[in-house]
Amino acid sequence: MVKVFLVFITITILCPNNYVAGLHISTCKTEWFDRDNPSGQGDYEDLNNLRNEFPNHICTHPVACEVETTSGVPASQTGENIRRCNVSTGFICVNNEQSDGRCEDYRIRFTCPQSFCAVTTPPVSTCKTEWFDRDNPSGQGDYEDLNNLRNEFPNRICTHPVACEVETTSGVPTSQTGENIRRCNVSDGFFCVNNEQSDGRCEDYRIRFTCPQSFCAVTTPPGAVTIPPGAVTAPPVSTCKTRWFNHDNPSGQGDYEDLTNLRNQFPDHICTHPIACEVETTSGVPASQTGENIRRCTVSTGFFCVNNEQSDGRCEDYRIRFTCPQSFCNCKTQWFDRDDPTGIGDYETLMNLRNENPGLICSNPVHCEVETLSGIPASSTGDIVSNCSVISGFVCVNAEQTDGSCEDYRIQFMCPESFCSCKTQWFDYDDPSGFGDFEDLANLRRHYPDKICRYPTACEVETVSGIPASLSGDNILKCNISTGFICVNSDQKDGSCEDYGIRFTCPESFCDCKTQWFDRDDTSGKGDFETLANLQNEYPGHICRNPTACEVETISGIPASETGENIAPCSTTFGFTCLNENQNDGLCEDYRIRFSCPKSFCNCVTQWFDRDDPSGKGDFENLDNLRKGISRSDLL
Repeated sequence: MVKVFLVFITITILCPNNYVAGLHISTCKTEWFDRDNPSGQGDYEDLNNLRNEFPNHICTHPVACEVETTSGVPASQTGENIRRCNVSTGFICVNNEQSDGRCEDYRIRFTCPQSFCAVTTPPVSTCKTEWFDRDNPSGQGDYEDLNNLRNEFPNRICTHPVACEVETTSGVPTSQTGENIRRCNVSDGFFCVNNEQSDGRCEDYRIRFTCPQSFCAVTTPPGAVTIPPGAVTAPPVSTCKTRWFNHDNPSGQGDYEDLTNLRNQFPDHICTHPIACEVETTSGVPASQTGENIRRCTVSTGFFCVNNEQSDGRCEDYRIRFTCPQSFCNCKTQWFDRDDPTGIGDYETLMNLRNENPGLICSNPVHCEVETLSGIPASSTGDIVSNCSVISGFVCVNAEQTDGSCEDYRIQFMCPESFCSCKTQWFDYDDPSGFGDFEDLANLRRHYPDKICRYPTACEVETVSGIPASLSGDNILKCNISTGFICVNSDQKDGSCEDYGIRFTCPESFCDCKTQWFDRDDTSGKGDFETLANLQNEYPGHICRNPTACEVETISGIPASETGENIAPCSTTFGFTCLNENQNDGLCEDYRIRFSCPKSFCNCVTQWFDRDDPSGKGDFENLDNLRKGISRSDLL
């Protein structure tokens, strides 16, 4: 008899902690997000609002998420009645579902595909602002709040900081001061209240912010990479510079290149808040090397040199230029190539360009650039050409070239910010349920009559959740001001496009027709409701039927986007709403709204009325009597 022995072997495989069966979890993690607290109905760390408040900080398709209290306790260990976080919706804790009626304050972070960390800003950026110290504790405390910092240091802080640090002006971190203070917040900044301290007075603090790497990439000089971690940094230096200005010469009392006169002589050519200035002689010698007795230029007043303060009794002839926030240089036209060198040469003249491209070039360009069609700057081609001119454009003459022929050139103009500030609403006409997402201009014009200008100057595309098309990972072409934007499902790796929206930049004349500012509500109830339907009922005839754009700001003039509140953009079909319960402090700012309308709405002008004359107490052209058609003789 043969005996058979069966041996059972158990094999245990040890896997990394971040491995889940059937799914390799990436090590690419976002920062921790804490956008809400449980002061209202609960703690809502929902993905839609997180994307709105932290654009580009969360990947399109997270693969996992984690939740813990702000003190670091995992949600699973709090004993609270909560649902697990969800990569599609985020995390929610509802107060009335808890035994004590209140949730803990939670934060959330997401795990993303490894490619998100490989091609995007790392979760921890090394791009840091300068240190800011706008207040001291001489009053009620030290308030380094973000709103005031933005007002006092325009363009020095990114739109969406990812972290912040606070220390005393002598360099001691807040955690080591022993004071009773809250941590800094990327939405509000930092404050310390005197009467909350044991000795009745706060230390004097300063704050700095960590920004997305892209903020340093566009504002640091060429060749700079990142700001070393932990370094005490200077403000990001912009590469946006004005032209050189030479308003005066030293034939009188001296050379006065003062900012007031420069603004008068060169309107819109200098930004509102310059961040630096340079002075040199008209022959290119820096002012510091001339040996003259002169003060340094200032961004508030400009520069002047006084003749009788010089050893030889006369100043050099100086010129000045300013460094501006990067946004001042971001308003550029498309590239124009109206001519080629087959005739006498290549004539990219401004007059002809305006005639052939109506509305696409601003009335007063501040700078221009010329390059070949292959992208080589004109100065590097070896052709004998003059610099382009914001008055005449650019010309290359064949007969002046050694080989008898010019390169084929194109020209682009930089315009004042106002030229690019006229933007349409976001349009989302299609979705990717069919062949793809087709936001083509022809259909958009039919679907939204009068809401898009005849000649757009630029366009932008982003997903409906606010991620720029260039960061979505989809295989798409850039939008086009002539045709719009198209994403084809079959061109994508996963067979489906994201759902995109598009908006256009229009000539400023398209936005010239604006209504008054309306403030029909305040925040005393559930919030501030500046809805279009109510506004049209309360102000009949004051708002066009089909607004083309809208703007919202606080009644003190701060744009809604800079308040740090949790709000959706205004809508030309609905208006604007801010809900108190969605705000960290439980109360909205008081907002006002205005609309841009088709030109025809502003072109409706009455006849001239002259119902009175100054023969009595004066000339009374009051509206009530004008409406009644009562003349002065009727009142005698």
